[in-house]
Amino acid sequence: SYRGGTVPLQIDAVLHGALLKLARAHGTTLFMVLQAGLAVLLSRLGGGEDIAIGTPIAGRTDAALDELVGFFVNSLVLRTDLSGDPDFATVLSRVRETALGAYAHQDVPFERLIEALNPSRSQSHHPLFQVALAVQDEPAATLELDGVLGTPVPFGLDIAKFDLTLYLTQLHGADGKPAGLSGAIEYASDLFDASSAAQLGARLARLLAAVVADPSRPVGCIDILDTAERDRILLDWNDTAHAVPEATLPSLFEAQVARTADATALLFEDRSLSYGALNAQSNRIAHALIARCIGPEDVVALALPRSLDMIVALLGILKSGAAYLPLDPEYPAERLSIMIGDAGPVCLISTTACAARLPSGVAKLLLDTAETIAELAGAAAGDPTDAERTRALRPHNPAYVIYTSGSTGRPKGVVVPHAGLHSAAATQASRLGITAESRILQFASVSFDVSMWEFFGLLSGAALVLPSAHLLLERDYLPNLAARHDITHATLPPAALAPLAPDGLASVGTLIVTGEASSGDIVRTWSPGRQLFNAYGPTETTVCSTIAGPLSGDGAPPIGQPNWNMRVYVLDDALQLVPAGVAGELYIAGSGVARGYLNRPGLTSERFVACPFGPPGARMYRTGDLVRWRGEGVLDFVGRADEQIKIRGFRIEPGEVAAALSRQPGVAHSVVVAREDQPGQKQLVGYIVPATGVAPDPLALRR
Repeated sequence: SYRGGTVPLQIDAVLHGALLKLARAHGTTLFMVLQAGLAVLLSRLGGGEDIAIGTPIAGRTDAALDELVGFFVNSLVLRTDLSGDPDFATVLSRVRETALGAYAHQDVPFERLIEALNPSRSQSHHPLFQVALAVQDEPAATLELDGVLGTPVPFGLDIAKFDLTLYLTQLHGADGKPAGLSGAIEYASDLFDASSAAQLGARLARLLAAVVADPSRPVGCIDILDTAERDRILLDWNDTAHAVPEATLPSLFEAQVARTADATALLFEDRSLSYGALNAQSNRIAHALIARCIGPEDVVALALPRSLDMIVALLGILKSGAAYLPLDPEYPAERLSIMIGDAGPVCLISTTACAARLPSGVAKLLLDTAETIAELAGAAAGDPTDAERTRALRPHNPAYVIYTSGSTGRPKGVVVPHAGLHSAAATQASRLGITAESRILQFASVSFDVSMWEFFGLLSGAALVLPSAHLLLERDYLPNLAARHDITHATLPPAALAPLAPDGLASVGTLIVTGEASSGDIVRTWSPGRQLFNAYGPTETTVCSTIAGPLSGDGAPPIGQPNWNMRVYVLDDALQLVPAGVAGELYIAGSGVARGYLNRPGLTSERFVACPFGPPGARMYRTGDLVRWRGEGVLDFVGRADEQIKIRGFRIEPGEVAAALSRQPGVAHSVVVAREDQPGQKQLVGYIVPATGVAPDPLALRR
């Protein structure tokens, strides 16, 4: 709209003098130093590595024009290359070369440049730059009239020609020494307000002070946050500590059984199980596994249709101390073969029909055979103890191994320990109000970690309602099931809500959406009359890492704040904290971080990295998701970091990938990226897979 405002911008005399000294030392001008500093700041605030800044230039290249009245001013576009995380001295060198080249061609009319480049045009913004910098070093004009004293009076306009314009004038004392830089920041009020513009000016001054102190420091390592802002982002917004003792899921469940043994734990079709019965039956499974020398650090595969037996067997595996590996018999045979071959389960719990569809070669415990029925009937019903297990069960032992979808390559088994389960369950009970009176829909397939989020209800005394898998896709089934069992809590992906009407789930007073990005339409449609939450969490953490809500109104919902004993960091490429409002990659730390990828130490070390903000030995998971902090300490989801892929200095835009595919009809799945270190010797750097493609085997690529 071109509406705008101005805020003052001041740089003190000490920093002014230091900037002039830095300019002389590197053969540049003060303007070049300021341009370099502004470009670095814009880059650190999410502007990328190719920063274009506009500047006016006098256009009086001949001394004969000095006294000629007329408007000779032209506009230059100065591009700053910040690739490779250079130090500030290198940036200054690049700026000097670019600026001198621009000055040599300053007579080229700007309109001619626009015609030659023919950029996309819009009335909303300038075609070549959106940020301008103007530095004056002329003495202030004076007005001398008989008996009249003329004093300059600055005033601000309520318009803005660009998104941001920085005006600075050099001041000098009577002795000619630097007295500071004085000016203003003009901002477009559609994009900025007075406080954010003033904050940008303060960051520029802080960055300039850092580079004059050490020009050899990489610009990506310069801290642009002040102490208060850093503490707010790092400490206040991550103040999630709660006294939740680390415990294993079996011990937590057994404690709940002691409190509510006769209460209903499971409901499925016309059958139900009490907490006491569920505990006894799962104990028999556990003792049968222990008798086979199966325990902590072992993996037991689970392939059962949705049923009471599925929950019984899952708990039995956990009670034995082993980790469960869920297998969906409906998955493609190739995927199941990869999972079983990679995880190496020591046993498979299944039925005769389901096991027939699975790869062979794994010892089986088939629940529907006469031998297994007799074995379980004779097994002990008491809680297994560490003395009975093959070794003691501790919080650091794995609870489950769940494989990722494989959408970004070969499926990876994520090993999640017991350590984070208690905090995740306590967060759920506190935020969602789950009590012994709650009835929770068990919607997610056991092959997805969201199912564990639903199982957490068993640690609060709630009842789980299991739908029939073969009826789940019928339009009226879920509404009828919710009404029949008075379901109070449901966790559903947005896609599952699409065919449903809000009044069809009238009993569901608390609805959690997760599994995919939600929208303002979901909030607007489903929040009236109930509590609506948006939950976020990659498989590589204990189910849910952040949660937002209760939500209402319009607009895309945030993904919220970190859960109990979890911490989240929004970082740039140099692992520096980014300010609120700036997009960065999300890293997750705390009790819920997974061990890593099963049998993938290289990939684990790449994605589970040392945490510079925690105690010694702390790790954080690099999600690959782009997020930004809101001013109140809530996270917004922005997108995937790999939508703009960088591989060892190469930057590949999504459009370039699409163009490469369109130019090569024979390439159906991927673009291989290689570099040529020596003539004829190419080294594989990586490959890019379109959203609809399937990643090729890296070994095949190498061959």
